[in-house]
Amino acid sequence: MDTNQLLLEVSDKNLDIDHFVELAINDAWVREELVKQLVSNPFIMVYYHCYYILSRAAEVEPSHFYKHWNDFESLLYHKNSYHRDIALTLIANLTVVDGEDRFQKISEAYFSHVNDEKFMTAECCIRNIKKIIRNKPVLTNRILDILLYIDRCCTYSVKQKELLKYGILEILDDLYLTSGRQEEILEFILRQTDSVSPKTRKKTAELIRKYTIKHIP
Repeated sequence: MDTNQLLLEVSDKNLDIDHFVELAINDAWVREELVKQLVSNPFIMVYYHCYYILSRAAEVEPSHFYKHWNDFESLLYHKNSYHRDIALTLIANLTVVDGEDRFQKISEAYFSHVNDEKFMTAECCIRNIKKIIRNKPVLTNRILDILLYIDRCCTYSVKQKELLKYGILEILDDLYLTSGRQEEILEFILRQTDSVSPKTRKKTAELIRKYTIKHIP
């Protein structure tokens, strides 16, 4: 397979993702070429399909992709929000093998995307923060300082903020019993009982039942 053939197959709307994930894991040339096309190809059917492949491959064998940390990091500052989403996901996938603690150097920039100019990128950031906490538990308190006071960090509309809080509640669900900050988490949960987002209200009710939280009079 040469580059032209790779591009032809990768850009196919019926792309066999599983096949290319296996190739990305086992074939160094394919892996390098997919990263190259992800970072530099201007066509969405190419770079986004490369992302589909690499995001899954990096979950299976993150050590194969750690050498490309800088390539993925460069996308964190891209003018295109799709590329920023890609960076947020791939970097999060690689934190599990981040023995050099590269994430610490970019953590401020990474977390700033909870207030990205594109709301969907903020949602992507919140989703990937779950992985960051799992792989970098030392950052848990710092992350909680952001999430518990998200209203101070974000400039979105009320409706958008309330939608964002659904993802935050999912993270707090994982941390409630172990973080040592149950009182702050409890206060945050209870503040969402009257959320304008039905999805967020439903998650709040679920957590109240799960942890038998009583409403504060």
